[in-house]
Amino acid sequence: MSTEENKTILRDSYEAIFNQHEVDRAGEFYAPDYLDHDGLPGQAPGLDGAKQKWAGYFAGAPDLRRTIEEMIAEGDKVAVAWTVEGTHEAELLGISATGKPFRLSGMSIYRLAEGKITEQREWWDRLALMRQLGVLPNPDGN
Repeated sequence: MSTEENKTILRDSYEAIFNQHEVDRAGEFYAPDYLDHDGLPGQAPGLDGAKQKWAGYFAGAPDLRRTIEEMIAEGDKVAVAWTVEGTHEAELLGISATGKPFRLSGMSIYRLAEGKITEQREWWDRLALMRQLGVLPNPDGN
């Protein structure tokens, strides 16, 4: 697959899964043995575990949306800088609902093979999320 084809797969997966919350479509984009290097504690392996993680995010923030800010591809890898926004309406990452909106940034590096996403490494600002939800104080004391 070309780098442009790989980027298209990522764009389409973001729209279907992270913006439309169509977790059941994940098999269109992800390999069954998908490796989530940054899964949650206790997360099941493979695509099934990732789908459970994503469903948990969408349950906690039903209006969750992910925007691609920048995308770079080389060989079989695609790096995506993204922003995610939502409202904390139910338990999310073990935190009871606060009703507060949040917006944070992150970066993911994906590897693709044979037209499917096979693995991912992800970094995002967990501290910003905790501060926005009021779990931790902001540096200004609020």
